[in-house]
Amino acid sequence: MRIQKIAICLIAFFAANPQVEAAQSDYELGVEQYKKGDYANAALSLDKALKANQTDPAIWYYDALCYHQLKNWALATSRYKTLAKYYPNTPAGKLAIAFLKKHDPSFVETVAATPVTASTPLKKSDNAAASTSEKLPTDESSNEEDELEKELAKLPDKAHFYFKKGPSGHMEVDLLVNDHPVKAEFDTGASAFFYSDSLSESGVDLNKSKQGRMARGWAGKSVFTKTMPAEVKLGSMTRKIDITIASNSGDLGHNLIGQDFIKGYQYEIDDKGGRVDLKKILELKAKDVNPLYDIPLTVKGTKDYIPIQINGKKVNAFIDTGSFATILSAGQAKLLGLTFSGESQKLMGVGGSVTMDKAYVDIQIGGLRQSNFPVLIGGSGGCAIGQDLMNGWRYKVDRKNKLLRFFH
Repeated sequence: MRIQKIAICLIAFFAANPQVEAAQSDYELGVEQYKKGDYANAALSLDKALKANQTDPAIWYYDALCYHQLKNWALATSRYKTLAKYYPNTPAGKLAIAFLKKHDPSFVETVAATPVTASTPLKKSDNAAASTSEKLPTDESSNEEDELEKELAKLPDKAHFYFKKGPSGHMEVDLLVNDHPVKAEFDTGASAFFYSDSLSESGVDLNKSKQGRMARGWAGKSVFTKTMPAEVKLGSMTRKIDITIASNSGDLGHNLIGQDFIKGYQYEIDDKGGRVDLKKILELKAKDVNPLYDIPLTVKGTKDYIPIQINGKKVNAFIDTGSFATILSAGQAKLLGLTFSGESQKLMGVGGSVTMDKAYVDIQIGGLRQSNFPVLIGGSGGCAIGQDLMNGWRYKVDRKNKLLRFFH
């Protein structure tokens, strides 16, 4: 009798409150947020949905769309590749393949040569959501290149700025943001990352900032950010760029200026002289390349990767002037068979701190070798070459000719 009364009460409650419905799934919430343009929160919801269900291409597709809109090409491409490999015959898979044909054609060729024996079809309820009516965002890469070319035409052919080495070897610089003095670190592993309290203390008006993408550092923790157009002056160059703004400076404590500011330029770092020279990208003649001092470079998004050798084994690492140490992920250290020394070190970064183990290795970049060199192991950022390895060298990152060039 008591159960019947409770049931009657519940029926009456829902009848009187038609707006009360079953809780949305993470997937449904993510799609709703995506269609409202709330891409950062949509990505969080869809990432949760993927943890619960990795066999629905609709979830993979919308998650890819979120990161595409946020211009996080690494995560967007990763999701598109999953769709192309495992769900090539679904509407979502076909759209993913269309994206990859433009941005990673070698991967599409590999997938085409590999027969797929089984792929889970889209559920009927999700078919409309991931059909061709939900098309890829406009591919802005060619437009961005045109805009960059127009912008570079108005900027100087050469520029330079000076830096001071901080306590941990960071490259500390003084710049102006909308004519207000701000301290930052030159970090080639970052874009243009600032903290709201630091900018406010300097008098920068943040009223024009709007919701931005998620940011993540070595600690692996994602943080919410805002974005805002700003005029940034560093050394002899002034440039209008979009800056990323986080609210909590307790995580890292210093602002970062990097790839967004030097886009379209090759940069030459004189570590001893404390100077960075910028020069518009030019062609290089093959005869001028020295294999001992000119290292092949691969550009992925905002990061510059080069091949290095650790204990005789090849590893791809990105150049990170914002890191005082050379770092490897735990997975890479395991593959290389590294032995921990028993020492550890705490590293601060975007999203908080992470404690890393230390190992000693033989390391080689081109013709440059160091033995018994300390590296840190941990975090979620892959493999990075830090200030400790580049200390004292004068070198140029030449994106046009895809080379890291040491002067000798």
